[in-house]
Amino acid sequence: GLFADSAVGRSYLRNKYPEFGSRYQVSLLGVPDPGGVSYPSIDEGLRIVSCSTTAGLKRLDLLLDGVKTAAHERPYQRFEWIHFGDGPDREIYIERIKAKFPPNAKGFFPGYTSVIDLVDFYLNNPIDVFVNVSKTEGTSVAIMEAISCGIPVIATAVGGNIEIVQEKNGMLLSENPTPDE
Repeated sequence: GLFADSAVGRSYLRNKYPEFGSRYQVSLLGVPDPGGVSYPSIDEGLRIVSCSTTAGLKRLDLLLDGVKTAAHERPYQRFEWIHFGDGPDREIYIERIKAKFPPNAKGFFPGYTSVIDLVDFYLNNPIDVFVNVSKTEGTSVAIMEAISCGIPVIATAVGGNIEIVQEKNGMLLSENPTPDE
């Protein structure tokens, strides 16, 4: 058998390789209980967190432009975007943030962070929303980790995201959102 991590993944396999359709099953992933929940900002700031590689399919340019757009539209509010993850374009994003963000927005790219340190950050710092704008996803462990810490999620309606992001824990964007979305 072959175990997909989402019903969407199983459907993809059944459509692509129908001759093995009876052998596909779903085996959902999960994350350990973090032992607590995050808390939102209590000041005028909006703290946005994301976690992924810097690969193009993660569309960090779109997220960067979305934060920039929101900061321009709400100049009275402070925005902080913290992206955990690494990749060859990490330094490029750091430079783009410096060049593109207005004065009321800041961006931080601390790089690779262990799961233990990531969850510790989630539980001990104010976080208002976790955002994932990937072009494609399986079932995102990064989203599951955020949800397990009680952080609301905004994500694209792709892959396994549609199975784990629901009205009770966040909202789905279109598959190809604009920075305004």
